[in-house]
Amino acid sequence: MIKALGFTAIIFLCPAHGAEIDNPPPFTITEQQALKLFFERNIDLILAHYDIESGVAQQIIAAALPNPSAQADFNEINSMIWTKQISPNSRVSWAQGSFPSWGLRIEQMIITAGKRTLRIEGSELGTQGLEYDLRNTVRTLSNAVRHAYYALLLAQKSAELAQSNLERYRKIVNANKIRLDVGDIAGYDYTRIEVESLQAESDVDTTEAEFKRAQAELLLLMGWPEHAIDIQATGQWPESAGDGIGLKPQNELIKQALDKRPDLAASKIRVAQAEKNRELAKRMVIPDITLIGYYLKDPGNFYVSSGGVGFKLDLPLFYRQEGEIAASMTELNKARVFIQQSEQNIHADVINAQASWKSAEAITHSFEQSVLQRIEARRKAVEFAYRKGATGFLELLDAVRTYKEMMQEYYNALGDRSNAWADLIMATGQEVH
Repeated sequence: MIKALGFTAIIFLCPAHGAEIDNPPPFTITEQQALKLFFERNIDLILAHYDIESGVAQQIIAAALPNPSAQADFNEINSMIWTKQISPNSRVSWAQGSFPSWGLRIEQMIITAGKRTLRIEGSELGTQGLEYDLRNTVRTLSNAVRHAYYALLLAQKSAELAQSNLERYRKIVNANKIRLDVGDIAGYDYTRIEVESLQAESDVDTTEAEFKRAQAELLLLMGWPEHAIDIQATGQWPESAGDGIGLKPQNELIKQALDKRPDLAASKIRVAQAEKNRELAKRMVIPDITLIGYYLKDPGNFYVSSGGVGFKLDLPLFYRQEGEIAASMTELNKARVFIQQSEQNIHADVINAQASWKSAEAITHSFEQSVLQRIEARRKAVEFAYRKGATGFLELLDAVRTYKEMMQEYYNALGDRSNAWADLIMATGQEVH
């Protein structure tokens, strides 16, 4: 009997346990956790790190000295005939066998006019530019993560609001079904309630689809971490003060952005690199020198051993690097224009972001100070009056609909304010740790 009961318990428990496995609880995440996963798993960020490694490799190449070249030759003279004069009228000749000869030639290029130093300095500046590019990638993608997180939070709040609204309509439908049965309300009024309930169900489906889309967007930026398909945002909206950034004067924010923005720093680094490249192009007119040393061992020659040193170089008579110099000057001018463009973009980004922040903050503040309490009080008052028969059906539907619409606008305002705060963080070049 005990075994049978135990077996029955196992049967009942197994489906429940399997259901827990098939439907794991949602993966909750805060904004900082989302950023942490982004830093660890984002593909674009990983690729940017490889760009820096490529820049370091270019530094090694630029600092490398030219390798010497060696050339060896081996020859053999066969059947050498030696002749000896014995008397004025006779001489004797005999074969002396084979005589091997060999030679060795070594060449070493010497880079002149400090061109190797310029290549090293230029490659170092290039790596620094890639590091600033990485920081700029972090700046922009972190903002995308914040936007995606706030979109998830907004979609989650909207879905909860739609579900709460649907439950409220279902209660109204159930209550009015009883009133319809006893003839207290007309069938037309009850049909209106059912239509509103169906619309609420449609709103739930729409917000659920938007919630799934927001989940996928955030998961993509975080590199799709394992066991995190169903995620939910647990953090709160950013504080209304915007971490103090939104309260600073505009000129101070612009100055801060000019000092901290990595895209502007990268543009300045590339101007310095372009100057190095222009100087290198000018010095390429001065030819590099190749030193030569050789030694020859030839037993069949009058002088058995010989050697010497020399040099060779290209004479810049017909072409003097005019094309490379002109191209390097063009790149330098473009790099200088990019600095001006970056500075103009920074001014525009800060001004627009601060204006958006102030506008969104004012709207949100208006909701929190006056609108929310009034729409909540009106909805409760109308529901109470309707239950007591002191107000009509249309007034009830209007109060419920107005509450839902105003709450949705409030959530949208919170989302806009959060995105504006994130844009202000990005525009001013705040570091993300």
